[in-house]
Amino acid sequence: MAIRSSSSGPLIAVVVFVILTVLSMATAIYFFTELNKSDASAAESKRALSAVVDPGYLDQEPGAAIRQAAEGEKKSVVEFLLLKNQELAAVVTGELSADAAAVRSALGLAAEESAKQAIDSARRSATEAAAKVVEQQQVVAQLTAQVALIQAQADATSNAANEKVRELTATIDPYRESTEQALASIEELKTALTLARDAAKSEYTNQIEEEKKKQADLVAANQTLTARMGELQRQVDQFRLKPSDPAILVDGRIVDVSSSNKDQVFLSLGSKDRVRPGMTFEVYSDAAAIMYDPRTDRQTPGYASVEIIKVGDTTSTARVTRKAPRKSVAKGDVIANAVYSPTYQYKFLVHGKFDVDADGKVTDGESDYIKAKIRDWGGIVIDGDVVTPDVDFVVVGSVPPKPHVRSIAADDAAYAASLEAGRAYDSYTALVNSASAAQIPILNWNRFQILTGAPER
Repeated sequence: MAIRSSSSGPLIAVVVFVILTVLSMATAIYFFTELNKSDASAAESKRALSAVVDPGYLDQEPGAAIRQAAEGEKKSVVEFLLLKNQELAAVVTGELSADAAAVRSALGLAAEESAKQAIDSARRSATEAAAKVVEQQQVVAQLTAQVALIQAQADATSNAANEKVRELTATIDPYRESTEQALASIEELKTALTLARDAAKSEYTNQIEEEKKKQADLVAANQTLTARMGELQRQVDQFRLKPSDPAILVDGRIVDVSSSNKDQVFLSLGSKDRVRPGMTFEVYSDAAAIMYDPRTDRQTPGYASVEIIKVGDTTSTARVTRKAPRKSVAKGDVIANAVYSPTYQYKFLVHGKFDVDADGKVTDGESDYIKAKIRDWGGIVIDGDVVTPDVDFVVVGSVPPKPHVRSIAADDAAYAASLEAGRAYDSYTALVNSASAAQIPILNWNRFQILTGAPER
C-alpha cells in the first residue's frame, strides 16, 4: 500500500502542473486579448479626441486653462465649451441654440466684419456724436445768451414805450373832450353834406341829361358836316396839286435811239437846259403814264431809267440803266425827274432821317446824301421844319416811332431821349399835316427815287 501511494504522487503532481500550466496559458491569452482590446479602444479614443482638439492642446495654455475650468465644474471639456457657447449665444441673441450666422445677423455685422470692429466703429460714432452734442450745446448756450440779451433790450424798449404811452396819454387826456365834440360836429357836417350831395346829384343828373341831348344834336350836326366836308374834299382833290400830275413832271423826250447800241439814247435836253453828266431821268411812254396809285400810296415808276453821259448844246447822250423786261426805249417817250426842271429851280424842304442804303438804319448822313443829289440836279434845298409858301416839294424820311414818354423820375438819359423822340415825332407829324393842308406834294424816299430815275432800287 505504501509503495502504491508513493508511485502515484508524481503523477498527480505532473497532472496538477499540466492543469496549472494550461490555466496559466488560458489566463495569459485572455489578458493579452483584453489588452489588445484596451489598446484598440485607447487608439480609437485618441482618434476621436484628435478630431475635436489637437493632441497636447489641453496640456498647454490656453487649452490647459479650459481643461482645468471644465474639471473645476466636473464637466468634460466639450460639455464645458458647449455650455459656454450657449451662454454667449443667449447673451447676444437671447436664444441658447443660436449659431454664428444668427449671432452675426443679430449684431448686424457686415461680411468679414468682427463684433469688435463693429463695436469700435459704434464707439467712434458715439464719440463723434458726443463731440457734436457738446458743440451744439455750446452754440445753444451762445444763442441763449443772445436771446437773453435781446429779451433784456426788448424789455427795456417796451418799458420806454410804455412810459411814452403814459406821457402821451397824460398829454392827450385834456384834449379828449374837445375831440369828442369835434367828432360830433363832424357827424353833423357829414349829415348835412349827404343831404347837399343828394340835392346836387339830382340837379347834376338833370344837367347831364340836357348835355347828352346837346351832345346828340352835336353828333348829328358833326356827321352832317363830316359828310359835307368829305364832298368838299373830293371836289378840292380834283384841283389839288399832287406828284401824280404828269404835266409838271415831264422834263424832255427821247429824240432818238442809237442804231448800234439799243441801250444808248439821245435826249432833247442840252447844256442850255442846265443838264450835266450823271443826271438821271425816269422814262415813260407818255405823260399820262406818270400816275399816282392811291392803293399803294406810291408813284407809278417808269418802264426804264436813263443816265446822261455826254452833254451837247441842245441834246445829250444817255445810257439806259434800267428797263422792264420785254420793253425797249423808243423815240418820242417822255423823261421826268421831280427835282430837275429845264426852266425852273424847284425848292425842296427835306425833313427827317432816311434809310437810303436799305440797311434798316436811318441816319443824318443819308439825309445829307439826298440834299446833295437835289443840289446836283439843280434843285434848291430849304432848311427848317416849317412849310413856307415858296416850297414846291416836301421830302420826308422814315416816320419816327411814337415814343413812350418816361416819367421825370426815370433815368435822366432815358428821360432826355424820350423827350427828343417826342419832339421828332411831333415835328414830323406837324410838317406832314402842314404840307397836306397847303396842298404841297409830299415825297418819301421811294417816290423820290421813282421820280428822279435813280437806277438802284
